[in-house]
Amino acid sequence: MLALLAIVPLAIAALLSPILKSRYDAVRYLSLAASIVSLILIAVLGTAPAGTQSITWFSIGGYAFHITTQTYALNMLLLYIIAIITPLIIAYSIGFMGVPSEQARYYFELDIFAAAMMLFAMSGNFIAMLIGWEMLGITSYLLIGFWHRRDAPPNAARKAITIVFIGDMMMLAAMVIIWVSYGTFNFSLLLRAQSSAALYIAMLLVMFAAFTKSAQFPFHEWLPDAMEGPTPVSAFLHSSTMVKAGVFIIAALLPLYMELHMGTLLVIFGIVTAIIGVLNALAESDIKRILAYSTIEDMGLMFVALGFGSLIAAMLLFVVQAFYKALLFMNAGTIMRANDESRSIHALYGSSSYKPLFIVMLIGVLSIAGIFPISGFFGKLGVEISATSIYAYAVLLAIDMLSSIYIFKWLLLPMRHQSSVYDQNATAWNYKLTPKSMMVPQYLLAGIVIAAGIAYIYIPSMLGSYSSAQMHFSVVGASAETVAVVLGAFIALYIFKLHPYASKLKEKHRYVFLSAYNSVASNAVYYYIGKAFLILSKAFEAFDYALLGFASAGGRSFVMFGNLVRKVENGQTNIYAIAFVLGIMLLLIMVLFK
Repeated sequence: MLALLAIVPLAIAALLSPILKSRYDAVRYLSLAASIVSLILIAVLGTAPAGTQSITWFSIGGYAFHITTQTYALNMLLLYIIAIITPLIIAYSIGFMGVPSEQARYYFELDIFAAAMMLFAMSGNFIAMLIGWEMLGITSYLLIGFWHRRDAPPNAARKAITIVFIGDMMMLAAMVIIWVSYGTFNFSLLLRAQSSAALYIAMLLVMFAAFTKSAQFPFHEWLPDAMEGPTPVSAFLHSSTMVKAGVFIIAALLPLYMELHMGTLLVIFGIVTAIIGVLNALAESDIKRILAYSTIEDMGLMFVALGFGSLIAAMLLFVVQAFYKALLFMNAGTIMRANDESRSIHALYGSSSYKPLFIVMLIGVLSIAGIFPISGFFGKLGVEISATSIYAYAVLLAIDMLSSIYIFKWLLLPMRHQSSVYDQNATAWNYKLTPKSMMVPQYLLAGIVIAAGIAYIYIPSMLGSYSSAQMHFSVVGASAETVAVVLGAFIALYIFKLHPYASKLKEKHRYVFLSAYNSVASNAVYYYIGKAFLILSKAFEAFDYALLGFASAGGRSFVMFGNLVRKVENGQTNIYAIAFVLGIMLLLIMVLFK
């Protein structure tokens, strides 16, 4: 199949990584070359006519199961994003990953991760989708827990795979219902299927499976913990892979969700998730976890746009978010590296002392905040104008204002300088020692973030056949968005730059902080749900033992009865005569009393 050729270079690089283990330079440059070849192949694939291809995987009972790929506009959109970001992530990793012994394992897992997402992006039926879906889960588990000698990463990896596994079970259940009811796994045939109760249940299961992958409430808390993985992995995970999988599958099946009137559910869960994300980001102090909660917010906004039926608005944010989030994570990794791997923004300094880094940081922050004309402005505004309710619009506007506060906090606090001149000079020198392989991808991403606003022009025509809803930006809507964002920026500037008591805000407003930082409550709910299932499993275990005991006792009783009867058969005539008489009497009683 022509489409699958795109993942072949990455698969070959992954397989060669263990063989070239001792030559770690060859491993990382091979991965970079493979990702560039995949980008070229996908670019060539984009010039070919769109279509669907299938190969038979296996047959059983007269049924043939196929792996189907398709290269329609929606598939190519995600493929392009993955193909562009993958070589940038690998190039950044060359400077970031400095432990030679870990190179082969890291690039093996990263290459498989990228290949799995490409397969998922081009999937045309549930079988191909599930293969990519499961490979994403496995490789994300390995990458999140990459630093397995520490305590936190393995725990974070287990948490992620547990929550994603719940979604896997839901997806499998949905596939069984779809196959039994419609006899197909193909998306194109399913989109033309007649509505039924079975289809509603299947799509509901698919929706919640997507929520687990895209970190939506109530499955969102695995994503901040996933920050225990290497920073390039975080950049990849949050920009173009894994978390985008759930949004993409809903987007691909959006006509079914609209036909089944399930858009309201998407809006409700999306808004709740976005509020949770923005509040936690406001209260968080870990530089990577702030961005993680920001991703939760962004995913929630994409689901809101899909719930309102605006595929174009959702995909516009889908595109621009990929680039500004990859850039911001790379910025975070560079700042951490210059500050001895500290992650608290209250312990990070000097980002403004290195002008090349500060400029690209500023571009990323302006984009995620939604400042015109940077690309993030179009993505955020598109979601807002997709709202068909004035109340939802007001909530989305408030979310944008709050997100402006936390992202400018993220920018302003690491700009501070240490009180000691010696420490200032040492930190400034650390920034200047940042490898070029880490900075060049950030320069390229900054340029893409600025230029990505062009997606506002091309996406409506690119996805016109998928969605009848079009976006119409108004001066009033753009002005309201700008006012909200600028207001948030001024609030952040006052609190975190000008206010002398900014460091004491947490202690002074402790209860406000705790209500915003609801991550603690969410994890407590996870704990008690897990504990409830543990108690339930112990109850089932006790029931199993009781049932086994009952069956064993019954078996022993029959053995004892058999032993007694066996002793009666001793060859004495009088015993047989008595048994014969008792038998006749029993038959007479049965006849008389029926």
